[in-house]
Order: sequence, then C-alpha cells, then structure tokens
Amino acid sequence: MTSWLVKAIAQRAIGALPSSHYWNELLQQLTNSLELTDERFDCSLRNCRYHLDQFRRYRTAAPANFSAFELGTGWFAVVPIGLFLCGARTIWTWDVAPLLKLNRLKLAIRRFLELEQAGSLQRHLRPLPERITLLREVMKLGGPAEGPTQLLEKLGIHYRVGNARLTGLPPQSVDLIVSDVVLEHLSPVSLSEILQEFRRISVPDAVMSHWIDLSDQYASFDPKITKFNFLRYPNWFWLCLNNPIIPLNRLRISDYRRAFNDNGFQIVDETDFQGDRAELERTPLARRFRGYPVEDLSVIGTRLVAVPR
Repeated sequence: MTSWLVKAIAQRAIGALPSSHYWNELLQQLTNSLELTDERFDCSLRNCRYHLDQFRRYRTAAPANFSAFELGTGWFAVVPIGLFLCGARTIWTWDVAPLLKLNRLKLAIRRFLELEQAGSLQRHLRPLPERITLLREVMKLGGPAEGPTQLLEKLGIHYRVGNARLTGLPPQSVDLIVSDVVLEHLSPVSLSEILQEFRRISVPDAVMSHWIDLSDQYASFDPKITKFNFLRYPNWFWLCLNNPIIPLNRLRISDYRRAFNDNGFQIVDETDFQGDRAELERTPLARRFRGYPVEDLSVIGTRLVAVPR
C-alpha cells in the first residue's frame, strides 16, 4: 500500500474517534509537524504582508486602524499578530477547533520580537513602534491560569472557536477578510454559507484576500503521486478516503470564481499557480472532472482578492 493511502486511512480512523482533534494534534506532534520552522514562519509573514498590500491597493484611503477577520487561526496565530502590529484596531480570528495553545502562541510572539530585535521584521511588515512595545509587554504575561484567548484579547485580537457561518458580528463591521489554505477544506455548501456571512459583515468597500490550495495535499507527503492525483477518483471513493478532520473539497478555480460571484463578491485580482500539464495529461480523470477545461484543472493554487459587488 502506498504511503499516502496509509496516511489517508490513518487520518480517516482518527477522525472517527471521540475528541478527534486531540488525537490529530498528538499525531502532528509525533511527526514533528507542529514545529514553527523558519520556513513556516516566513510563509505566514509573507501571507500577512500580501493581504495587507491588497487591502491598501484596493481600499481607497485605507484606514490606519482597520478591523479584520481571519478564517483559520491555525496552530500559531501569526497572521492576526501581524495584522495587530500593522495597525488593526480589532481582529477576529476564527477556527473550527481549538488548535491554539498558550505555549505555541508565546512562541510565535517570541519569534516576532526576535525578528524586531534583529532589525529584520521591517523587511516583512511595517509594524508600528507602539504596537511592538505592547507586544513586548504582553509577552511577559500569560501565566498558567491564562489561556491564549485571554492573552490575545490584550492585543485586540478576539479568538473564537466554532461555526464561522454564524459569527454574530454586526453587519458591515469588517474592513479586511483573509484566509490561508482554508477554503479548500470547506464543502460547497459551507463555502457558500461562509461567503454569505462575509458579505454580511463586510463594510461596503471591504477587501477579501484568500490563498487557496487546489492541489492534492497528500503529494507533499508522498513523492510518488502528483498534485493532480485526487482528480482520478469518483466522489463515492474519495468520500471513503477523505480526511474528516481537514477534508479536501477538490473544487477547481472556476468553482471558486462562481461561488464568489454568486455570493455577492467581485474578484478584482487573481494570481494562479499552474501545475505540470504533462502530469495532468497522465492522470485519468474521474467523470466529475472531465467537463472542466484544462486551464481549470491545471491550477494547483490561487490568490483571490475580491470586493463586495
């Protein structure tokens, strides 16, 4: 049995256990997948910088103290901390499971402060000096009785776990909405519902910026398969393999364009990343994907920037 299939079956089994996110976290720790490596930290900083650049590009007279919403806090909350440092007055960061722990949050804060101390943080972001001072003060806090939620509140970052389709935020209250490698894990119905909620909470001239991975993510684990591997399987078979904790919806770029448009957003910038066409041509396609143009199927990643229509 190939490596990716073993991993898929193991994750499927973990997803069937009670407290599945706990067991998944334990598996990630055992495989050293929860280390905040330089590469991962730099990647999150680049994503944060990209979102901010698009906000300033497409928001006329972008406010200095803006409000932001992030879908998918992740293990370290690097992006919301970066948004705080760059002037956001209020940040809502939402996750489907409580992945963030105090020790990981403080590690991320420490990495920011180390970069600033070395004079390197300015190469990634444009932090406000007073925000750096506040971050340094907050780093001294966070005792055993205090969790990541309480620590983030001191930075104006509101960490929530639950259904982001029902945020409870006031209408037209958010200037910037961002996500990184999150939308590909939503079912088509959930994607539509979340986009409707984003439309509701967006101010009239809000900006959305999303990084979406359209590839078979098992390919990064198993070099014997390509980033198009999951396109070969019919829906019923993929349903049996799909990871219930972080499922892959297999939507293609045209599906995302349609979802954005149908739920009240206009895409103003699209940066697509193409896979190897030769690998795609060697992949026998399931019936679901045979009607897509090659230009759609070959996109393995995209950055979509949108504004309310």
